[in-house]
Amino acid sequence: MADIFIESGADSVKEELNNKGFNHLKVRVYGKSIIIYSEYEGAKESRCRFTRESNNKYILAMANHKGKWEETPFEGTIKELLEIVLTQFAWILTDYSE
Repeated sequence: MADIFIESGADSVKEELNNKGFNHLKVRVYGKSIIIYSEYEGAKESRCRFTRESNNKYILAMANHKGKWEETPFEGTIKELLEIVLTQFAWILTDYSE
């Protein structure tokens, strides 16, 4: 059974990304992680993820050019980590199809 807090967090992430114009991105839950990804020509491309460490603490990881996860030193709430991604790592959210 999916964690209701993670599911709710994923919904919030998707809503915020859409509000910021990142309509090409998708959000899914996998275990304790919220994953932001895109799809091009049927292939999924992971961008970043927030993995739940404890109650309201998540760890930010970025996908490298091979799609492997690389943890960052950033941790916080989903909202805090999404703000970091939107301001400091916005390039990871770029729409490559344009």
